[in-house]
Amino acid sequence: MKASPESTGDHTRSRVPDHATIGGFRIAVVVFGIGVTLPIFYIGSEISLALGLRKATLALFGGCAIVGLMMVVTSIIGARTRLSTYMIIQFAFGRGLVRFLVNPLLAMTYVGYFAATGDIFGGAIRDAVNAFYGIAIPKALCAFIGSVAMSLTAMYGFRFIERFSSKAVPLLALFMLYVVYLVLQRNQLQDLWMVPGVGGMSVGLAISTVVGANILMAVSGPDLTRYARTGLEGVKSVSGLAAGYPLIMLASGIPALAFAETDIMKIMVILGVALPALVILVFSTWTTNTVNLYSAVLTLAASSRRFSDKQLAMAAGALGTLGAVLGIMDVFLPFVLILGIATTPIAGVYIADFFLSNRSAYRLEHLPARPPIGYSALLAWIAGTGMAAATNEDLLILTTVPAADGMLTAFLLHAVLSRWVLKGKR
Repeated sequence: MKASPESTGDHTRSRVPDHATIGGFRIAVVVFGIGVTLPIFYIGSEISLALGLRKATLALFGGCAIVGLMMVVTSIIGARTRLSTYMIIQFAFGRGLVRFLVNPLLAMTYVGYFAATGDIFGGAIRDAVNAFYGIAIPKALCAFIGSVAMSLTAMYGFRFIERFSSKAVPLLALFMLYVVYLVLQRNQLQDLWMVPGVGGMSVGLAISTVVGANILMAVSGPDLTRYARTGLEGVKSVSGLAAGYPLIMLASGIPALAFAETDIMKIMVILGVALPALVILVFSTWTTNTVNLYSAVLTLAASSRRFSDKQLAMAAGALGTLGAVLGIMDVFLPFVLILGIATTPIAGVYIADFFLSNRSAYRLEHLPARPPIGYSALLAWIAGTGMAAATNEDLLILTTVPAADGMLTAFLLHAVLSRWVLKGKR
């Protein structure tokens, strides 16, 4: 007999009950743990080398502040509805549009992040084994083994992730502080502060990259904050991103500037802490990639009732593993920019729909009565994506940050169009 989609107790298609909720700071630990991962280290290192520490600090905190403000709003929606992002967006976009267009795009995005993280993970393991034992293991093999193991872990859902993060995250944070301490024993902070950077990136582009790299945490905030007891607890969870992520990226950027190297494992070898770094990075990457695949499963589960969560995790994990083995990291930064352009307007639409148009309708029993296609949401999403793309090409600019321009455009247009539609029904 086929397992029920809700057999894992992770409420992929239903409202999280009161007894399953937790405090906001416990969710913040999970959010922070998601950021302690190789792709985020990579971005922090690249931006710091390009801009220098002073401008990089501005870009990293500025980008995370933008994402944090977005996530505050989406987290409140998640805490109040107790539904996943992919159930929430059905109210604005319509079940048909979400099933055949919106959710497949989001699922592809999460699987892409899973693959990119698995790709970097494979390279880190290969470099570490070669440094310790002089054994040359193919990067693709390391990526394959790691991605398969992470796929299996994702089947156990949010409760496993939360328990795992509560143990691993304090160790991760302490270790990165120790790495910065070792670097500052060899270099004066004021000297690193004055390094100008090698160029090749503006502050605006750096902020856009930070926003694009972390924007899914804002768009999919309800996936985690649906477990928050109240809206205020949901807001507390944002501290894991707004305060934690810039510090994580600076903790990788400072060593990158000191050694002119973006490969985190090579830096750890230079500092003589490669073995503990390897253990820490394995745990941190495990947490993040489990969440990536978990979100992909939530996305797919909201669109299909034919398969159980474990079956969906296996399918998404297999696709992500293939991407990791093929080396998707080669196109990661362009992927991040495209991600910010295409996905952020989705959040703008459902924020406008929830707070300005249809808040009282956000109950599962009302969902069948909603139209299969939300045309105002579709038009707002298209316009928001076009606006973000135009900003990215310097053709039309509102805030200079493509993701923010796209979200703002989608928010305003859906607010106007949905009000017009509602007025026409009266």
